[in-house]
Amino acid sequence: MDQMKPIDGSKILELEEVKQDVDAGKEPKASVRELLRWFGTRRRGSGVVDRIEAELAAAGLRTDPHFTTTWIDTPVTFRQREPDDEASQSATVKSEGISMKTDEVTKEASPSDMTHLVRMLEAANSGVIYVNPQDSIEKAVTLMLAYDYSQLAVMTGSRDLKGTISWKSIGRRLSQRNELQQVSDAMEQASEVSDADSLFEATKIIIRREYVYVRSSSDRTIIGIVTATDLSEQFQGLSEPFLLLGRIEHQIRRLIDNVFDLDTVRAACDRDDAERNASITKVSQLTFGEYQRIFGKEENWEKLNFVACRKTFCKELDEVRKLRNEIMHFHPDVVDDGDLAPLHRLSRLLEQLDQFAKS
Repeated sequence: MDQMKPIDGSKILELEEVKQDVDAGKEPKASVRELLRWFGTRRRGSGVVDRIEAELAAAGLRTDPHFTTTWIDTPVTFRQREPDDEASQSATVKSEGISMKTDEVTKEASPSDMTHLVRMLEAANSGVIYVNPQDSIEKAVTLMLAYDYSQLAVMTGSRDLKGTISWKSIGRRLSQRNELQQVSDAMEQASEVSDADSLFEATKIIIRREYVYVRSSSDRTIIGIVTATDLSEQFQGLSEPFLLLGRIEHQIRRLIDNVFDLDTVRAACDRDDAERNASITKVSQLTFGEYQRIFGKEENWEKLNFVACRKTFCKELDEVRKLRNEIMHFHPDVVDDGDLAPLHRLSRLLEQLDQFAKS
């Protein structure tokens, strides 16, 4: 799990150097990943974001774009923080809405979507291989084979997206015995989104269209292509920790259900909240912190039919609680396999303890 540099009154030296450059009229840049490294962390969890925001504000700095709303390896530019930046930065950036061609309806992202933008995906920042409408079909086919792509952008310049060509568009025309010589003979209309669009709104379009091209909201260039495959890989990485957490909660609930009565379960709740205590009728209504209170009491631990160290178990449980809080703040920064170790470890421990309890 990420460990931020402790707040001990010392300055982040890299940030001090950046401030000196900005004060001198320069516009220094650093990738989001590098910015996170300055603070001794690798992901943009809620606590990390709050700490970095506080340090930037104290230094009179801001990042453009906001460091929470772009791909982790994208360079951000450090600029002087204006008086009205406080409110605008805390809400991140406003999505510009889906900018589709002809039959797509332009929509604005809801406030809850504003921190989940298309530009936070790696694929949206990876550039595009393109052909000109007058290029030969052979050239397009050769490039798709060489790069193992299913489609190519058809462009006459970095900002001028004319259409798209794909194996599907080529096959469709060949099936009707059309003569194919130039790329324009097999070109179809391209779908595009802005990099500042809501990721959730764009996802619906990508699933329906199979892929979209991404246009930069700052300079209008085409900067990437996001396919349905890219989405599936991204969300697979994001879903694993959620699935592991669900499994762990199921294991904990089963362990509590098998050993403790309802009075013990209710005792884990806040004693001053009589209404909540009365409403608790099953283990699934408890919070993760309340699970910890049950296992943290020695008299409860003694009721379990296995030999294990209560303090070690509770420490493992607390590690998962901390990681759970970060995971539940959904963010496109995929959790690394190493960071999932506490989840795998606790799940494995719970599974074995459950077997011991049955024996």
